[in-house]
Amino acid sequence: MHNLKGLELRGAIQTGIADHTLSVGRNSSDGYAHNIDYDIYNLLWQTRLHLKQESKMDFQFGYNDKSYGANSFYSAAYLDQYENTSSYMATFRGEFGSILKFIPILYWHRNHDRFDLVKDTDFGRNYHRGDTYGTNLILQYISKAGITSFSGEVRKEDILSSKLGYAMAKPHGKYTAYCDRTNVSSTLEHTVNINKFVLSAGLLMNYNSFVDDGVDFYPAVNISYRPSYAFNITSSWSKASRIPTFTELFYNTETHSANENLLPEESESIDLGIKYRHYLFDAGITGFILWGDNMIDWIKATPEDKATSTNITNLNTKGLEANIRLHTGIICPALGHKSALVLAYTRMWQEFDSGEYISESADKLNYLRDKFTAQFSHQVYGGFSVNWFFRYQKRMGVYSLFENGVSLGEMGTYPAFSTLDLKLKYHYKDLELSVSANNMYNTKYADIGNIHQPGFWLMGGIGYTLK
Repeated sequence: MHNLKGLELRGAIQTGIADHTLSVGRNSSDGYAHNIDYDIYNLLWQTRLHLKQESKMDFQFGYNDKSYGANSFYSAAYLDQYENTSSYMATFRGEFGSILKFIPILYWHRNHDRFDLVKDTDFGRNYHRGDTYGTNLILQYISKAGITSFSGEVRKEDILSSKLGYAMAKPHGKYTAYCDRTNVSSTLEHTVNINKFVLSAGLLMNYNSFVDDGVDFYPAVNISYRPSYAFNITSSWSKASRIPTFTELFYNTETHSANENLLPEESESIDLGIKYRHYLFDAGITGFILWGDNMIDWIKATPEDKATSTNITNLNTKGLEANIRLHTGIICPALGHKSALVLAYTRMWQEFDSGEYISESADKLNYLRDKFTAQFSHQVYGGFSVNWFFRYQKRMGVYSLFENGVSLGEMGTYPAFSTLDLKLKYHYKDLELSVSANNMYNTKYADIGNIHQPGFWLMGGIGYTLK
């Protein structure tokens, strides 16, 4: 359906002390709606060198290219938005020693991005080239007193752009703006086992050249208590921060206004969880609270206004997660020994003081309040198996209503909805056949913003392993 095509080849080979793997893939589709088409290429090469005394070195090289129709991506007022990205990445990771481990890491990632507000036109077109590179050194010492870890990282982020950053004195090709920042951090952590307790405490020291506050400190504490094999009780507390992205700082367009004076987000969180294990089922429940200051969101007062990146003074989130996994294969062997029924539910509450604004994001004021999922996998006969997946969710918040790219000047609320997916699989030796039926009763819904999600979609695949 929708001219969906995909091909992936994976291979592995061993040469002396080295293991090599290569993965190449392409996926494409005409899309389930206007201007939702995509064409994606992936390439990943990994090599591991096995050295003496369990030491090892890992090398990884990757490439990704994506072209896709970005219908209503930044604004529902423009249905023909388009984006093309190409990414290159390379990493090195070593691990040496046993009692004292020495783990050096080097990495580099480059991303090219072309965005059209109206596809194949110069209107609203912008280009970006971002680089992230750095080095990380981890020292880990194992003793009778526990495991002590120390790490230090230096990371550089820079961007050349026709839209994001500060104006350059002299353009560099199609790029007219530039910005960079350096992040230096170090972490000290210690983990110790005391009878039935596992205690872990750590401290992050962080400096970012884009922030005027100097060095900041972020502590974290974790505790786990296992009174018996069946029960495990865990709790954690931590503080964290997030630096504004270049998009949040500089993205000024026909539909968005950025804020160069944004402050970093600051947050503090605590959680408490209990897990129970039984041969017939596993169950768990976790409660969490997140206090956020200066949280960043794209908001506007009316549907006709531009969305503006703003620091929300406070954004507090409370939530509860519960899940249970029934080993139905044990209860009813005819369903297959791997058969299981998994039920999960998440409920969140949010308090904020941003005023009566419309949120443009999916992770701040527009948040997922309720989500229930049920997944049931079982064997039918021989190599045939079935996986059912049911989802119900309700998102809070409002979004601007558009029709054919024209604002109706009204705000709508997200309706609750449910979907049912089915996947059939058949295994015979090294052959695997599959058929997936997603959104079986063709639910019509817009989960995030103004973008309507796919209706019924039937897919099939074949896989074969050569040894």
